[in-house]
Amino acid sequence: MLELMKSSFLELKKPRTIVICGFLLALSLILSTQSIHIGNIIVIGFSFIANSVAGFLFGPVVSGILGGTIDVITHFMNPKGSYFFGFTFNAILGGLIYGFFLYRSKYGTKKLLLRIILAKILISLIVNLTFGTIWVTMFTGKGFLVLLPARAFKESVTIPIHCLIMYIILKAVNKIYYQLNLNNKQE
Repeated sequence: MLELMKSSFLELKKPRTIVICGFLLALSLILSTQSIHIGNIIVIGFSFIANSVAGFLFGPVVSGILGGTIDVITHFMNPKGSYFFGFTFNAILGGLIYGFFLYRSKYGTKKLLLRIILAKILISLIVNLTFGTIWVTMFTGKGFLVLLPARAFKESVTIPIHCLIMYIILKAVNKIYYQLNLNNKQE
């Protein structure tokens, strides 16, 4: 795990990483304005795509930094209430999880899908249901257990949708990344 963190940290020295992360940041800012609303509870957003791609290409350090940066910039560009660091923490933690599960491999179909599912379930349970519900509880004054069922239902609906979207996009990114020989060790 330490070697994985070190390898991801070294990605920050590569100009290619910074350029691609800039593109992913811009993409995430655009995607954060788009969502699909199903009823009053379920909102399917797409800004997770950039963070998962960063985790896939550059690992947990880069993806965590990008996640935090995206959260802060998104909030100030399109504020939806007051800024709270807890949600930035969630974005960083989500990026770390994507990086730990998806980084540094050319995956076959089954292995990639399994890693996507595991990462998304972990993010849903730890980041969204646990920490996210705590942060919402702090803001609304409603009890944790009052908010949890609706949030759990939302996560159970969005997990398969997010996994499918991530699978399609990461397969394409993997193919493009290796076809363009962006994985070479020379810089």
